[in-house]
Amino acid sequence: MAGVITAKQYRHVADLIADVTRAEILPRFRALSDSDITHKRPGDLVTTADRLTEQRLSPLLEEFLPGSVAIGEESVEHDRSLLRHTHTNAPVWIIDPVDGTSNFVAGSPDYSCLVTLSTKDEIHASWIDAPSLGLTAGAHDGQAWINDETVRVTPPQSQRLDTVVTSHPNYAGTRSTVIDKLHAEGIATVPCNSAGLSYVDLLHGEYDALVYSWEKPWDHAAGLHLYTTAGGTAMTMTSEPFRVSGGNSLPFIVGTGPVVDRLHSILT
Repeated sequence: MAGVITAKQYRHVADLIADVTRAEILPRFRALSDSDITHKRPGDLVTTADRLTEQRLSPLLEEFLPGSVAIGEESVEHDRSLLRHTHTNAPVWIIDPVDGTSNFVAGSPDYSCLVTLSTKDEIHASWIDAPSLGLTAGAHDGQAWINDETVRVTPPQSQRLDTVVTSHPNYAGTRSTVIDKLHAEGIATVPCNSAGLSYVDLLHGEYDALVYSWEKPWDHAAGLHLYTTAGGTAMTMTSEPFRVSGGNSLPFIVGTGPVVDRLHSILT
């Protein structure tokens, strides 16, 4: 089985995720107390919903697939050595319990729970659950879907770039000068405020591309799997696919093939 699951098992995992998000996240939406919110570092929030969602999901997923290992954003925050599991051939569940925590804290529905199942750099299945939006999405066995409807990337009618989502300036770090090249080309950029949902919005055609300068696997694995399964392209600065295990040449670009090629030429 080695990390590959059936369609029936895929649906079962989707139900597990939905049960946990509706037990731990939804009741706390717009109902957080001050004690529910802390800072991992300035500007990087974590809530009780983040912690409890990951604590409940991790053992459920590991039990569901014997021999698998769950690594989540909050567990890695306390033990970065857990990332070593992304370099092995053992099945790994990559979990972002609440992607878009700042939005969640602010009372915005633009947040989601992200889960992927991978072995090393091959993603086998992905799940995106945005309970306050009534939205679910994911990919498995060559099919991508949003709210139970199969989706495919629609090729753009032109190569014009109107809007590109980029890393928020607060988190772009030293690569902000690379992203600034987009401004020199007159391309409108929008800072990311929810990584997982940005891939859904890209698939819906709300943006032309994504250009991101960080590679945390829990932020990107589910959305990338959704978008590329639907026919989209992702490319690092060395013209290689994005690797969940890290070591990517950043920033990386996500979009349709021609758009990615154009942005790659601008950024390099």
